[in-house]
This record gives sequence, structure tokens and C-alpha cells, in this order.
Amino acid sequence: MKRFWPYLKYFKPVRWHFVGAVVAGLVYAAATGAGLPLAAKVVLPLIFEDDTGAGDEEGGIGGFFMETLQGWFGGLSEGGLLLVACSWLPLMFVFRALGGFYSAYWTSYCGYRFIEQVREETFAKLQSLPIGFFQKFQAGDLVARLSGDAEILRVSTAKVSQDLIKQPATLIGALAFLISEAVTTKGASVILLAILSIPICVIPLRTIARQLGRKAKKLQNSAGDLSGQISEAIQAPMEVRAFQLEEPLIDRFRKKVRSIIGYSMKVVKYRQLISPAVEVVSVIGLTFAIFLGAREGMTLSSFMAIAMALYLCYEPVKKLGAIHGHLKQAEASLDRLEEISMAVDELPDPESPVEVNEFGADVELDGVDFGYGDDLVLKGIDLKIRAGECVALIGPSGGGKSSLFSLIPRFYDATAGAVRVSGVDVKDWAKGDLRSKIGLVAQTAILFKGTIRENILLGRPGATDDEVEEAARKANAHDFILEQEKGYDTEVTEMGIVGGAEAAGCDCAGVFEGCSDSVIG
Repeated sequence: MKRFWPYLKYFKPVRWHFVGAVVAGLVYAAATGAGLPLAAKVVLPLIFEDDTGAGDEEGGIGGFFMETLQGWFGGLSEGGLLLVACSWLPLMFVFRALGGFYSAYWTSYCGYRFIEQVREETFAKLQSLPIGFFQKFQAGDLVARLSGDAEILRVSTAKVSQDLIKQPATLIGALAFLISEAVTTKGASVILLAILSIPICVIPLRTIARQLGRKAKKLQNSAGDLSGQISEAIQAPMEVRAFQLEEPLIDRFRKKVRSIIGYSMKVVKYRQLISPAVEVVSVIGLTFAIFLGAREGMTLSSFMAIAMALYLCYEPVKKLGAIHGHLKQAEASLDRLEEISMAVDELPDPESPVEVNEFGADVELDGVDFGYGDDLVLKGIDLKIRAGECVALIGPSGGGKSSLFSLIPRFYDATAGAVRVSGVDVKDWAKGDLRSKIGLVAQTAILFKGTIRENILLGRPGATDDEVEEAARKANAHDFILEQEKGYDTEVTEMGIVGGAEAAGCDCAGVFEGCSDSVIG
């Protein structure tokens, strides 16, 4: 649980729901951990004729409850007392049902709100990280973290939240009944020895949960790799077919799927070991209690109440073991999400950004070196481009053309030298302010799901329809858009797919697909 302490702040908006869940859990626990054993010890003997000597012993919770019943209903007829006694069980189960429902409902709500905030914070952080971060991970792996790992965290949180309050409270209620009976009931040593068997259950649970956490992390890493392979194959269908990569890709996919199945079965194995491990330990403890109880001369009704309370102790321990397993799996997902949310922005905004009141569209590179790692792509670059000039960089693939352009909007920082826009070093600009002055036309078509109008509006939210159309005309895309059945309201998807066909060529530059890298203006 310590792993999740820093995230408790996310429960503040739902603190009253959490309080309600705690109260409902306590009602459930009282009805289960103490109410049911009391029914076995006190209420059932009132209903059925008992020749075992039950009721001769007084004291403890059972004795107190018996005295209370006699005080409240002592004046009733035999039929009336029978009716009151028979109503005990349904009454307890009504309280148990209501407490269990509201405890699970409100804790699940708190869990959903918790994971909603974690997912939103992680996604927001991903949008602020520099381009270099995305070179460390496959796109499919990042998608798997935000969807798959976040979903695992959500499901685990929901499952844990349902039992996190009810089961510990039930365990405490049942233990309170057992300790009370141990003090007042003949054969107290039986109860005390049986209680001592409960902590023994924790030993196998810790070992199993530790293994479950390790296997879950390997499983989720493999799932991320699989998502990466799928993403690569889907994003490059032409290259796959041109170079006849179908069989190698299928073979890689098959091996990864088999690897995931192996890890999945190990997770299933350790998760399913929790319940049998607790049951074996508990039945040994219960059998030992039966043996000693018979030797000590305990009555059947007293022993049945104790046996029920013992069962109600072991059951929460078993479910708490399952909670431990879910938490270990959730930790593995949280680790992967934190690689995003805790990532350091290596290109932070300056503490006091320069305010450029009069913008001049001149660009200067002064003795610039740049490389990815130790290998320099650009070395000693001196270049000055004045406002209004049109400059083309020509060179072989990998020569550093795109890398040079990436330094201007500060997608990367130069290793040495300075890059200046409007006479100001890009490191002194606020990144948002700098990039708002730069128009980027990518080499490949990247669209967001939505309409053509919505995609154009991303550049200037709130623009009028006339301004949207004017922007499309300047990009030579207006006529192409009007050819679509719904015009500017045509739905588009990623990679430039418009109305089932790909928008291609420079006629759609600036909106769909362009021929240059970057424009300052």
C-alpha cells in the first residue's frame, strides 16, 4: 500500500463518498463478523429445542446478547419470541446486503475517479514531453500504457476497492467475537489456538504476491512490445508488401503472442494459488480446533458459533490475499505509467522567458553542433536566413536537413552553438510562444479523427467559417475539400484518409500533406 500513498491526494474530491463507503463497510462487517456467529450461538437455540446444554454458559458477547433479548422480549409469548428470533437472520442479511452494496458502490466510484485523474495527468504530461522522449519508446508501447496499463490499474482499483473496507472490518468483527468467547467459554484454549493459525496464512500469501508482481510486470512489458509490433505493421503497409516482410512480421507476432500466453498463465497460476493456500492452512487450524474442542467438552452450539467466526476470519484473509495480488499487478502498471508521468522534461521553459514585442522572422544558426547521442549530425553550422527569404536545404538522406529544422522550434537543443529566432536564443523563448510563430508542414499527412473543419480549427480555435475557408484556399485545399460529399464537414482519420481516399500531393499543403519542412512567419 505504501506504493500508492502519493496518490491519496486524488481521493480528496470524493472524500465524502469514501466516508460513506467506510460506514457502509462497517455495517457489513458488523452484520457478517458478529451478527452471523451470534445467530449460531444464541438465536438458533431459541428457535430449536437444544439438548446439548447450550445457554448454560453466560458472559461474552453471546451472554450479553442473550440478556439483552430477555430484557427486551422477555414478556412475549412463546410464539412472539419465536417470531422475533426467526426475524434475526433476514434482518442481518438485509443489513449485510445494504452495507455490502453501498460499500462496493461508493468505493468503486472513488476508484474510478482516482484512475481518471491518473490517466488524465499521464496523458497531459505526455503532451508536454520533448520529441526526444518519443524516440525511447515505440508508439504502440505508449498507447498500451495509456490504454492497457491504465485499464489494468482501473480494474485492479475497482476490485480492491470492493473489499478493502469490508474484509478488514469483517475480520476485526469476527476476531472480537472469538476473543470474547475465549474469555467466557469453556475450552478457551481451542479458540486461542485457532486464532493463532490466522497469521500463518499470511506467510504463503506474501510469497505468492511477490511472484505475481514480477510476472505481471513482465506480462505488461510484453503486451507493450506486442502493441508496438502491431503499430509498426499497420503504419507501414506499403513498405511491408514492397519488401515482402509479411512472413517475418507474422513470425515475430506469433512468438510474442506465445510469450504473452506464457506470462499470462504464470499470472493466473499465482493468482489462483492464493485461495487454496489459505484454505489449506485454515482447514488445518479448524480441524485442530475441532479435536481440542471435543476433548475440552465444548457444546455443539458454542462450537458452531466459534467455527462460523473462524470461517469468517479466514475468508477475509483469503480475499485480502487476492487484494495483495491485485495491488502487485496494479503496481506493475503504475510503474509503466510513471515512466511517462515522472519523466523529466529535458527542454524546460526558461524561468524568465524573453517577451518579443516586435517579431522579426529572421533565423540564425551560430556555430551549431547537434547529434543524437555521441554521433554528430550537424557540426559547426553557420547560417542566417532573413525575413522574406526562401531557402532550400539539399542533401542526401540522413544529412541533417530535418534535424536542422527541428532546432528552430526547439524540438531539440543544439549540442553547441546557438539558434536564434528574431535575434533571441530559442532557449530564452517560452516554447509555446516560439512555436506559435512557426508554421510546420510535415513530410507525411497527419490528421486527427474528426471533420476537416475541426482539423483546420486546431491551428486557431474559435476561427470563423470564412477564416477556415481562407486558410484552406491559401493551402490550395479548398477545391479538393468541396469535392467531398460533405465538404468541410467530411470525416477524416489519421494518415490523410479523407472520405475513404488518401489526400496526396502538395495541392493540400498545410492542411493535409506538404513538400517542405518548416516555415517561419
